[in-house]
Amino acid sequence: MILDILFTPWALLALPILYYLLPYLRNKAIRDIPAPFPAQFSNIWLLWQCRQGRRYLAVHEIHKKMGKLVRIQPHHVSVADADAIPLIYGHGNGFLKSEYYDAFVSIQRGLFNTRDRAEHTRKRKTVAHTFSAKSIGQFEQYMHANLEMLVKQWDRMAKESGSWAHMDALHWFNYLAFDIIGDLAFGAPFGMLEKGKDLAEVRESPDAPSKTAPAIEVLNRRGEVSATIGCMPWIKPWAKYFPDPFFSKGVEAVENLAGIAVARVKQRLDNADKIDRVDLLARLMEGKDEKGEKLGRQELTAEALTQLIAGSDTTSNTSCALLYHCLRNPHVIKKLQKELDAAIPNIDTVPEFHMVKDLP
Repeated sequence: MILDILFTPWALLALPILYYLLPYLRNKAIRDIPAPFPAQFSNIWLLWQCRQGRRYLAVHEIHKKMGKLVRIQPHHVSVADADAIPLIYGHGNGFLKSEYYDAFVSIQRGLFNTRDRAEHTRKRKTVAHTFSAKSIGQFEQYMHANLEMLVKQWDRMAKESGSWAHMDALHWFNYLAFDIIGDLAFGAPFGMLEKGKDLAEVRESPDAPSKTAPAIEVLNRRGEVSATIGCMPWIKPWAKYFPDPFFSKGVEAVENLAGIAVARVKQRLDNADKIDRVDLLARLMEGKDEKGEKLGRQELTAEALTQLIAGSDTTSNTSCALLYHCLRNPHVIKKLQKELDAAIPNIDTVPEFHMVKDLP
């Protein structure tokens, strides 16, 4: 009798409705928080906004319409209140990272995407010395060399075209950021500044054959698809089979980005006896947890990849934005030029940090 009822057309229609309705009914604590339909019932609303590349805009618009607290998924409350930042992100508040971060795991969990508090503490202690003031100071020489290469390339373009040239500054800031992070995290720059091209070596595993891929494009695709899959992490194993190329190409980008880290760490470890330098990878290789254990090869690769992801597009986007706003405001250029001329005795060289650190 019960089976007969379950397999009626009405029951089959009711099942998907109950699938979305029951979690909504159980969420008594947040049920009264407003939400754009159907975000209170399903993750599909946020997934669709991400797929369209407008999550930031959609969430901002919903907050303007519905207030400081908005549900953008059945179990996800978005908060637009500066006073809530220490309550949510403060140390020891009890909040853990959600399953959203599972979408960003490739080689293995790193400092960014681990969801286990104890594991995060272990990783943080292992890499903490990497970012001490002393270590950062030792990294300056590598940053300086890449900045000099950027200036050299811009000067070359200007001379070749007769004292000035058109260029896409974001491309060059991308090359700069990738080469600096590559220099620090993997022991050598990718060579993008020197070649003026977006290319990097990729390996599926340390012993797999080498190939090349556009690293900047790979990083951007990886970020877009992972942020989208993160809305429904259970689709991750199936995403590469979706007919939408956004997902298949995005998953390929995730694999290629991991392959870039695998290739560069292999190159560094294979030549460890020939390389004597202090950089991020060297510090990570020295790092030990509370048991005195060092990072294994996979974990070392995952943490080096974390540095590449964290430092590349943020640096390039910020640098390009600063240049844009300076150029859009000529009075700023004049004031900046005056300050730099006073602080830098030789205008033909890239200044060292100590020369500009105290500028307004």
